[in-house]
Amino acid sequence: MRVKIAGVGKCLPGIDVPGRLVTNDDIIKILLAHGALKPGTDQPWQPGELTSQKIIDLVGIRERRWVTDEPNTSDLALVAADKALAQAGIGWEDIGILAIGSSTPEALWPSTSCFVLNKVIKNKIAAGEWPESEGKTKLRIPAFDLLAACTSGLYAIDMVRKHLLFGETGAEYGLAVGAEVLSRVLDFSDTNADLWGDGAGAVVLKKDEGPSGIICSQLGSDPWSAETTHSVGKDMRVHETPSRPNIWIKGHEVQKFVLKIIPELAARTLAQANEDPARKRPLTIGDVDLIVCHQANARIFEFPARKLGIPVEKFYVNVDRRGNCSSASVLMALCEAVEEGRIRKGDLVMLMSFGGGLTWASMLVEW
Repeated sequence: MRVKIAGVGKCLPGIDVPGRLVTNDDIIKILLAHGALKPGTDQPWQPGELTSQKIIDLVGIRERRWVTDEPNTSDLALVAADKALAQAGIGWEDIGILAIGSSTPEALWPSTSCFVLNKVIKNKIAAGEWPESEGKTKLRIPAFDLLAACTSGLYAIDMVRKHLLFGETGAEYGLAVGAEVLSRVLDFSDTNADLWGDGAGAVVLKKDEGPSGIICSQLGSDPWSAETTHSVGKDMRVHETPSRPNIWIKGHEVQKFVLKIIPELAARTLAQANEDPARKRPLTIGDVDLIVCHQANARIFEFPARKLGIPVEKFYVNVDRRGNCSSASVLMALCEAVEEGRIRKGDLVMLMSFGGGLTWASMLVEW
């Protein structure tokens, strides 16, 4: 038995919830107004030095979307989840588990997952779809958040998958979501603020006896570089002076790790898939139709593609219009790849992510 992806959905600020499109010209004005420093120096950018084309050349991002003050993480997660459920042709009452990956959870507690379920129940009762006497007990399911930085979305998928496969679990469906409001934890005196976008992605997972589904997964971490990237100002550490919220990142060190981990994960994932004694012939990287990788930087795919001996076009890219959406990144990219017809029934798809910690995950999926 496998667990397959039965539905996908996404939420975009400015389209599905209140928000706006932020172009490179917009972010440059914000950075200049806040005296953002040139990376590795104590010198601020001067007008004309930081351009839209420079950002495109460095990271491949043209625009990103940010929420306004009204929506919270659970609102984005709920929109993406509702779309995934609709595509799967099921309702909330069919879900046996909800896991949300997020680097920007709505609160430390309760979990964003519980906030989502609370809103579902209230909305269903208000709409008259569920009687109040029954609605309060309809979604008494496991609901929790995962935090593995940008890898949280894939961690959520894997936890839900393994829950569904566990012998004591009677649930047929589960829901995994990645949701972020990263624009609320940015220090605009840091040029890296140009990297981040808001959004959410969701997948409905279903136990299935057929050939399609998640073949295998690889999850892990390299905590020796835990300090390479971390949150600032949103923590329980004691600070003598208040710290302005920010996503602090050693970009070059993270990039070196990413260029190493992508080929390594691809090889390890295929090796694990080939351990199946029922497989008639070993899978190779050439059999993979599309790689949906964490969208940290459009420039990071060229070296791994050469290393793996595949066309760079096998890496799906949407970071140019979404920015780095952390936990939501891979799930949003997967949804958009499906919408664009880049993934069809029978395709072999590799999902891959990496994030602060340093964490990493990959999955091989037969669509």
